[in-house]
Amino acid sequence: MAEEVVYFEVLNEKDLLEAFQRKEDYILIKGEYNQEVKRLVDTKLSDEELLGLELGSSGLIYIFSELVYKLLNAFSDEPKTKKTLEYAIRQYNAKFDEKKRIILYLRQLDY
Repeated sequence: MAEEVVYFEVLNEKDLLEAFQRKEDYILIKGEYNQEVKRLVDTKLSDEELLGLELGSSGLIYIFSELVYKLLNAFSDEPKTKKTLEYAIRQYNAKFDEKKRIILYLRQLDY
């Protein structure tokens, strides 16, 4: 018997920040905010792309990229909420449902 998946529904930035703070397993992005989250998701590499880089560099590329990411964020003049969203979205994978809405799920659930 399969478990029923419960989605945390998000309509705006405030809801998404709350979902990240609560570390929700599954987040469903609804409404107009779907396009903004799609732009955030497109900024990160997929697990397959990361795996290729990490295998080729013995994992050092991950450490180096995190240092560069932290350094760039420290000197960035973007709003704090945008930085928080970009950081948190890196902990999630994304897929689309039949209505083309984005479903974010923790990367740990794939392992």
